[in-house]
Amino acid sequence: MARARKETPFKSGLVPALLRLVRSRGGDAGLLVRRFELPAGVEELAEAPITAGDFGRLLEAASGELGDPFLALRLPVELEPRRYGLGELAMRASPTVREALLRMVRYAPLENERLVFELEERGTEVAFTCRVAGHPRGLTRYVHEYALASVLTHVRTLTGLQVVPRSVWFLHARPKLVDTLHRFFGTEEIDFGRAENGLLLDGAWMEARLTTADARLLATAEHLADSALRARAPAEDFTATVASRIEEALGSGASAEDIAARLHMSKRTLQRRLEEDGLSYQELVDRVRAEKARALVGDEGLELADVAFRLGFSDVSSFSRSFRRWTGVSPGRYRLLKQPRVSD
Repeated sequence: MARARKETPFKSGLVPALLRLVRSRGGDAGLLVRRFELPAGVEELAEAPITAGDFGRLLEAASGELGDPFLALRLPVELEPRRYGLGELAMRASPTVREALLRMVRYAPLENERLVFELEERGTEVAFTCRVAGHPRGLTRYVHEYALASVLTHVRTLTGLQVVPRSVWFLHARPKLVDTLHRFFGTEEIDFGRAENGLLLDGAWMEARLTTADARLLATAEHLADSALRARAPAEDFTATVASRIEEALGSGASAEDIAARLHMSKRTLQRRLEEDGLSYQELVDRVRAEKARALVGDEGLELADVAFRLGFSDVSSFSRSFRRWTGVSPGRYRLLKQPRVSD
């Protein structure tokens, strides 16, 4: 099966669980095993190796095999992995929704080193976003739907509350049918074609207590998860260094040639090493700009024209379009949401 770029497989308990589900529903799990060149006896394993791209295609193929176009929304409830990962264990043992989501963000790389979660306060609301590094256009819509459905299902199941997001957005284009999405998420505010996938939650949900909270289990899981993160940290050093150089050069354009020269390497070497970490150069620039833009727009002492200039945009309108793609709101609206609330 041809791939746009060589990817390093990650181990996932979802793969064997998905194949067991397909077989239990009368689907041809063996066909999927052969198509994706999965190991023999994969259904009996706790986890199996697969690339991020193939995982997206496997979800799509399983959906087709079972004739269920919205299978991804139901999988968080129906899949039964045989063990929890360290990150999920820490998340489930957390006392509140806020702390659970923060641990999802922190430990996402343990599930897949290219998985990026973020949690951002927006006034009285909180945005939870997710994307896969190295895939600026996303994977399949099935992965996007599964990711957000999984987060929301965890929150609902672990609190016993019917949590409803204020809005939902996806990286992929609008599908032909959306009624099932509206029913599952419980909101009419669903958008498509955004820079990432995300949920906007009322801040009040953040303090909801988890029924699975366990302080001793949390302490143990965090200790093990943090050790696992430290063991893989050196792999992130190069990308972090490049991101730092990009941030320094944003006002002057941050071209790949310029950044490569600052790092004493060729442009080709720079791009190759980023691709080994699952990123394109332009994707990294976009990420650095997005993070820097949030910080600068939050500074009320800066004019938006100055913010645009510092980020390397030629004018405010092009900056505003990019900012709306990153956050779903205009810079002015974002600045208003970031202002502290005044108590009555």
